[in-house]
Amino acid sequence: MGGAVSAGEDNDDLIDNLKEAQYIRTESVEQAFRAIDRGDYYLEGYRDNAYKDLAWKHGNIHLSAPCIYSEVMEALKLQPGLSFLNLGSGTGYLSTMVGLILGPFGINHGIELHSDVVEYAKEKLESFIKYSDSFD
Repeated sequence: MGGAVSAGEDNDDLIDNLKEAQYIRTESVEQAFRAIDRGDYYLEGYRDNAYKDLAWKHGNIHLSAPCIYSEVMEALKLQPGLSFLNLGSGTGYLSTMVGLILGPFGINHGIELHSDVVEYAKEKLESFIKYSDSFD
């Protein structure tokens, strides 16, 4: 699935395109998407398609198309303090975006079958926390 919006040059272009196509409709979902660069969740050397509305898979590592993530986040009507359980949490990209909306009093759990993907997700989360402007 995916390919519903034009390819962007960077993360902001991707989000602008998702907004224009009305996949992203709320400010909280837009802010979460802008806070996390999709390209950071790709393996080195595979980022050419990071800002296209396409799913990507390499071994056990998988990212759904951005339009899918935005539809899910909008449909869940996420609010601070709610709970979220992500079965097959993969790279942690979706869980991290959701966590930004749920805030410090929300509950955010991910379950992933593949230990290599769990380690990959932990690395990506640590990097996000270390380098993100979303944390003081």
